Amino acid sequence: MEPMTAAPSTDPTAKSMPDWARRTIIGAIVVVAFGILIWGTGSIQTDGGGAPLDGTIVSLSPPDGAQALRQTSIGAELIAGFDGRLTINGIEIPEEQMEGAIDPNSVSADELAKYGVRPNNRNRVYFSPGPGKVIEEFDTGTVTISLRYFKDRLEESTSRTVTWTIRVD
Repeated sequence: MEPMTAAPSTDPTAKSMPDWARRTIIGAIVVVAFGILIWGTGSIQTDGGGAPLDGTIVSLSPPDGAQALRQTSIGAELIAGFDGRLTINGIEIPEEQMEGAIDPNSVSADELAKYGVRPNNRNRVYFSPGPGKVIEEFDTGTVTISLRYFKDRLEESTSRTVTWTIRVD
């Protein structure tokens, strides 16, 4: 009995492409597919509690579901070119009580009209409770925070909102 031999290939490229080249191409395809998978998953941000955020919000602080102290600074960092306003337990935080606010009497009326009370770091939207502020300290229990964010100076037409909760002990 004669041993069986494989039929010659009719594929004209089969003989011209060595095995190492096929393995390299297949490996490259696998690496690219894996990279796309990782990039797609890594581009999804969450607020720490699993709720997805759009690309405008860099971080929420403290994150959703976190425990915090009664004097904890609360807020968010946004990408450059965005601003926001906070509401905490239904209390709207005045802009002049937010981080980075300046004394309106320290600048001219023209500068105040042009740049607002937070002329620098507008994309950092933070509030710390304290004496003389609308919230002097947080009560124990659940604190609900809403961030209304928008393109700088376009509050009415580009506003979006994200809400999260923390627990104060």
